[in-house]
Amino acid sequence: MKNLDRLSAVRSEYADANGDRCVYLTFDDGPNPLCTPDVLDLLAVRKIQAHVFRHWCYASA
Repeated sequence: MKNLDRLSAVRSEYADANGDRCVYLTFDDGPNPLCTPDVLDLLAVRKIQAHVFRHWCYASA
């Protein structure tokens, strides 16, 4: 996950209904203790807001 050179070639523009730039990412079977911190760090460096939702069946009381 540290080497993201292969992703830097991908250029896409996304916008929501208001015209704001956004992208929605979904990950199954997460959070993963090995890669989730890297993803969140990358988002933080780029000042990208993240919202994490856990499926109810994986949430512990």
